[in-house]
Amino acid sequence: MLNDYVSKEFTMKNVIITVRGIQITADEPAADMELVTEGTYTFDNGTGYFVYEETEITGMEGTTTRFDFAPGEAVITRDGTVQSKMVFVEGKHNVFLYNTPWGSMTMDIDTHSIKNELTAKGGSIDIDYTLGFDRAPVSRNRFSVKIKEQVVL
Repeated sequence: MLNDYVSKEFTMKNVIITVRGIQITADEPAADMELVTEGTYTFDNGTGYFVYEETEITGMEGTTTRFDFAPGEAVITRDGTVQSKMVFVEGKHNVFLYNTPWGSMTMDIDTHSIKNELTAKGGSIDIDYTLGFDRAPVSRNRFSVKIKEQVVL
């Protein structure tokens, strides 16, 4: 599982990371966002992680995001102006603390599906989940992350 591999050291690759997300709430039109950025990536036997810096576009400038993954699970850890650790396990409910410069709150996620097609050369991972506050659903969220090796000329 994820905890077994986190302590391993892997070869890091420079990559282009494309994060595309959509958020659906009952009261507002669907909101989507896309971020294309540089980062680093590592993969070994179905597990790995990638790291990138958030930007003003995401509203989390000054935050580093690390995305660990293994079959059927993923963990997004943010450290900087925003701090959180979101654990996604298909079919499971998880609670996390979300710290911002304006305050902290406890939130929860119910992961509906994780489609992981990441390989040593990159690929994609898609996660569909419901975000909640005090066990009350706030939004349905889907995001897709694509990893592509940088070509050095």
